[in-house]
Amino acid sequence: MAEEKEKKGGKGKLLIFLILGLVLVAGAGVAAYFLLFAKKAPPPEETKPAVPKEENKPGPFLQLNPFVVNLADPTGRRYLRVKIALELKDDQALTEANDRIPQINDTIIMVLSSKTVEEVLAPEGKAELRFEIMNKLNQLLGPGKVRGVYFTQFVVQ
Repeated sequence: MAEEKEKKGGKGKLLIFLILGLVLVAGAGVAAYFLLFAKKAPPPEETKPAVPKEENKPGPFLQLNPFVVNLADPTGRRYLRVKIALELKDDQALTEANDRIPQINDTIIMVLSSKTVEEVLAPEGKAELRFEIMNKLNQLLGPGKVRGVYFTQFVVQ
């Protein structure tokens, strides 16, 4: 009889350990699911209605007169005709730029005339040219005053 009690007690303990193990494994599975796969709530700024930020709003534009410059070509027979529009930071920057048109034109002419035909025809060359003009004008007018340089006409002859 003692042996039967021991066997029943052993089976009871084994059953309890199995149930506890299953509960533990199930709990770990649920925890892993919530930690790894559950969607997290978006940060508070994403739940707000989409309002355009001030920096995404285009600034005032200044359309410059067309430029015609000789390119840095050994034969001296190649030229570039380009129209440029500048996007400025604000109305104050537009007023300042209007007051400094001769300096702006000179800066742009110096940059354009330093380029070769190969540089201005390549898409990367146009992007670099746009970047260089913007940097030079920001040196002239002040950091961040020119937000964009746009080619509205671009002809190489």
